[in-house]
Amino acid sequence: MVVKDFFSRLEILRRILICATFLVLTYRSNAQMKVTYDTAKADTQSVVLVCDHRLAILTAYKEPLQKTSVNGLSGSIHSGRGFRVLIYAGTDRAKANATKADFMRRHQGTRIYMTYALPQFRIKVGDFTSRKDANELYRQLTSVYSPCMIVPDIVEINTVRKNEKSNSPKGTSITD
Repeated sequence: MVVKDFFSRLEILRRILICATFLVLTYRSNAQMKVTYDTAKADTQSVVLVCDHRLAILTAYKEPLQKTSVNGLSGSIHSGRGFRVLIYAGTDRAKANATKADFMRRHQGTRIYMTYALPQFRIKVGDFTSRKDANELYRQLTSVYSPCMIVPDIVEINTVRKNEKSNSPKGTSITD
């Protein structure tokens, strides 16, 4: 019985020693390091991230309230209340896909959204901040897609503009 008590205390002391050693080693290992994106400014104590230059542009777009200027672009891309034009609502998936393909062929610059809300497929087009802007596309589409209507939706609002005094090389902007 005395031997069991001795070995249990020895086991507890061994575990405490292992934990203390682990804590001392992790404290001294400098686990938190400085991150540098520029290899010219890197020193021996930093981590250099090598990434695509377009990542900085996309990161800047995530700041909708802040005016940003990256590679000659300023503005933001964010979601907000707006309007889209509904060109198809029905249960036939093949007809929905055909309508989507037809619209993509006719209006290549306009975004198209296909959703399925049981039991209907819906095809909505455009990202408009005002009903007046959506009405222009609606008038063009009423003769081709019937029935067609303007519906409120959460849309992508793109306020990105190319600055006039841009020194960025050609091909770096997404608005080209």
